[in-house]
Order: sequence, then C-alpha cells, then structure tokens
Amino acid sequence: MTSRSARFAAVALACALPLSACGGPAEDDTAGAQAPLEVTTPTAPPQEEFKVEDVDNIVSEELTGERVDDPAMELSYKWQGASSAPNGGSVLVVAVTNNSEVPMPADALAQPTLSYTTGGNNKENAAPLSAEASGVDIIGLDQPLRAGATVNAKYAFDVTPGRLWDADFTIGNVTFKGNLNN
Repeated sequence: MTSRSARFAAVALACALPLSACGGPAEDDTAGAQAPLEVTTPTAPPQEEFKVEDVDNIVSEELTGERVDDPAMELSYKWQGASSAPNGGSVLVVAVTNNSEVPMPADALAQPTLSYTTGGNNKENAAPLSAEASGVDIIGLDQPLRAGATVNAKYAFDVTPGRLWDADFTIGNVTFKGNLNN
C-alpha cells in the first residue's frame, strides 16, 4: 500500500467510525421508552396598549421651549417654531415625547389644527398640507414612537408664517396660543 492510499484509508476509517457509533436502537427498545413529546406554543403576557383619550384641551402660551404635558395621554409637547414650507405655506414643528412605558402608534395623534387671526376678532382655520404639497419629507409621525422617545414632528399648513402672529395650534389635548411665528 502506498502512502497516498494509506492516508486515504485512514481518512475513510476516521469518517466511518463515528457514524458506526450512531447506530440504530438497542436490542431492547422498550427499556428506555420515553414519554410522548408535547409541543407547546410560548405565549407572552399581553402588552399594554397606548392610551388615547380625548378631553377638553388645555391652552398654553408656553412658546419658549418648555414641555407641556397632555392632560389625557402620556405625552408632552415642546413648541419648536414655525417656518416657511419649501413649496409654500408654513411648517410647524413640535417635539413630541412619549412618557408612557409602551410604544405610541403612529396614528395615535389626530391631525393637529391651526387657526389664525385674519383681522379684528375673526379666526380662520388653515388647511393641512400633505408632504408632497408642502415639500416636507415627513408630516407627523411615520412610525410608532417608542417608550421614552422624542421626535420633532412637522405639520404643514396652507398659510404663510407671517399670518401666525395671533394663532392657535392644537395637537393632542394641548393648544399652543400666541405669536407662533417667533
């Protein structure tokens, strides 16, 4: 036998020996009978849902960046400001913080509203603009907001920022009131 065939034989034997150790059942198969296998599906405890309530709005003139707590949801808002939208209109930005221990669904906040003074005591509601119409990448929330997270949410409206000198912006259960064009 050449050294090459001897190596081949040794490799073949090394592969065959472990396989022979994995042979079939022992002669007396009843001695080690096992209980039937039971398949179960794990279940997680039910997760809390984010609570969305609609109550009377609170009015805040806090436009300097201090947080305002929503009276009915575990959210807080921080006014960030208003600017011109790329395609016209205004973009209002508010930081939304989820103070809950569960994620907030992206659709938990209804479309905010904006009204502004048109002269005298007359107020007019501004029409919301879509992301495409305003030229803003994302309007509102596009995905759930995890527990403890904050996002700068943008909302576009069909009114110029100069008209927001006496305006009301309502998000959730909080209305920011005053000169929103600071």
